[in-house]
Amino acid sequence: MKLIDNFLEVLYPRDLTCVLCGDESDHELCDICKGSLQFNIGSVCRFCGRMIMKSDYEVCHHCKGIKRYYDRGLSVTVYDELSKKLLFNLKYHDKRYISHTIAKYMLDYIVRSDIDIDFDVIVPVPLHTERYKSRGYNQAELICNHLSYLSGLPISKALERRKHTKPLNKLTADERLVVLHEAFELSSKVEGNIILVDDIFTTGSTLNACSKVLKESGAGYILIITFAVGE
Repeated sequence: MKLIDNFLEVLYPRDLTCVLCGDESDHELCDICKGSLQFNIGSVCRFCGRMIMKSDYEVCHHCKGIKRYYDRGLSVTVYDELSKKLLFNLKYHDKRYISHTIAKYMLDYIVRSDIDIDFDVIVPVPLHTERYKSRGYNQAELICNHLSYLSGLPISKALERRKHTKPLNKLTADERLVVLHEAFELSSKVEGNIILVDDIFTTGSTLNACSKVLKESGAGYILIITFAVGE
């Protein structure tokens, strides 16, 4: 029973304080901070999920002219100081329980987007084994575990990162394309309609590289979902 209790404490810890403001809370986000998150609503780009001003345009200026290997992209929130702090706590401060809340937001956002597709499998964007060892977990995989439980869809971990690349956050879009060339591979075939999951969308280079490998192996419709997208 002690092992089970420890496991539940990792997923749903007691005596929480809000990860954003530090106030006591029954959940990882207090009601005030939940209400302060800037959600992507209204007209959004079909490839990255950024809000766009005119509903007669489907693609934002960031995505225009770029070949995308996935079919649709969604992102729950705008990447601002609040969402950044939430993701940093998940990725770098071992607050893994945040992945549960992110998964709930993601699933709700997918349902509200009214995508008329029957999905077959959830796929996390993988980490290279060296980065996985240093961090101890893959935040996208944690989110997928909760998404799978909430949706009933299975997870495939067949997508693997075979190249250990340097951090991409300070690279240009063109530099990312070079670094990510042949960075991903499949250990087994992944078929059907896929939900591809990552924590953040910046240029979309990583998600696009993953989608290319999946499409070339015979995947159907690919929806990418991230928690935040850069402005």
